[in-house]
Amino acid sequence: MFGLFIGDHDNKIDGKGRLSIPADFRRELEDGDPNCAPGGKASMVLVYGDHRRNYLEVLPIKEMMKRAKKIAKMSNGSQKRDDLQKLYYRQASTLTVDDTGRIVLSAKIRDKLGLTDSARVVGNGETFLIWNPDEYDTAPMGQLEIEEGYDPDKDPNTYLPGDDDDD
Repeated sequence: MFGLFIGDHDNKIDGKGRLSIPADFRRELEDGDPNCAPGGKASMVLVYGDHRRNYLEVLPIKEMMKRAKKIAKMSNGSQKRDDLQKLYYRQASTLTVDDTGRIVLSAKIRDKLGLTDSARVVGNGETFLIWNPDEYDTAPMGQLEIEEGYDPDKDPNTYLPGDDDDD
C-alpha cells in the first residue's frame, strides 16, 4: 500500500467482541509489522488511554517503535515522559489480526466506549481510530490545543505547510 490509513468504515462487532478490520487497513498493518510475512497475521498496538480518550488508536508495530524511541529520549522522571509511558505502555495492548481479518476487543475496552454491535473504523494517517459510531460525528478529539491563527471555518488545506514541489 502507500503507508497511510485513510477512509472510514462502519463494521459490526459480534457477541465475542470481534471487529473486522478493513482489508486496506490490514495491508497497512502487515507492512507495518516487521515480523509479518506477506498475507500473514499482523500484530498491532491498541491504545485505549484514560478518560481523556473517547476512541481507540491502533498503531502498526513500526509506528509504535517510532513513538517508543521518542519517549526513550525524554528526561527520566519528567511528567511528560511518565504520561506518555502510561498511555503507550500501560493503557495499551497488543493484538493480532485473526485468519478472518478480525481483532478481539475485550469487554473492558468495549465498555469504555460503549461499543455494542458496531464500531466506526477511521483512517488517521499513520494510525487508525475506532469510535463508537453514535459519538464519532459529535465528540471532540480529546483535549486539542487551541492554536493561534487557526480558523476552524477555513478550508484545512490552507494550513498545509511547504511547497507543492515536495515530491
